[in-house]
Amino acid sequence: MARDEIPIRRKTTGMFIVTLLVGLLIGTTVGNILGVFLPDESVVEKVLVNSYTYVFPPVTLNLIVFTLTVGFSLRVNLISIIGLVVAWHYFKYLY
Repeated sequence: MARDEIPIRRKTTGMFIVTLLVGLLIGTTVGNILGVFLPDESVVEKVLVNSYTYVFPPVTLNLIVFTLTVGFSLRVNLISIIGLVVAWHYFKYLY
């Protein structure tokens, strides 16, 4: 490769998932920060900041020597969805 050539980046599935998770994380964080400054019970707070929690029940894997239990929950609000869309846009057009 010559010095003037720009290396081509490969868009992998793993990088796509990481980008989307970072977008969700940043969006949720921005939503929580906005929730501190918005008045309680306002329409804007109800639409933008109130989150919905999806709980995936724990799954247990018993391997006799040890037991592994995995479960997680996902908190989503409108700002986190916007963060997800921005992350997807970044990955598609800028990465």
